[in-house]
Amino acid sequence: ARINFSSLQHEGPTDVITFDYCEQGDAPKPGPILGDLFICPTVAEEFAGEFGTTWPEEVARYLIHGVLHLRGYDDRDAATRKAMKREENRLMEEAKNCFPLSQLAKRLITGVG
Repeated sequence: ARINFSSLQHEGPTDVITFDYCEQGDAPKPGPILGDLFICPTVAEEFAGEFGTTWPEEVARYLIHGVLHLRGYDDRDAATRKAMKREENRLMEEAKNCFPLSQLAKRLITGVG
């Protein structure tokens, strides 16, 4: 909540905050990424229950969302939000096909896997 307020002047916690240290353009950009992502695991846990997903899936979604911001995607208006969400969903599906996200929490807790 502190980072959310000091950076964006928004009250309360948020899921992910991204700080892009590269020049921001008007469209998604290729090349290296330079920035910071802050993900709130408490919010991820709350939303996982609300959306019927797992905590690791929510964290993965926030990571993808933040990286998309660093790549130049924006979600400030309906049109750009829709394009960003479409790419976020596509990348989430790819991640689910490559990594057993729903099993990650069990491995973190038990150390098995």
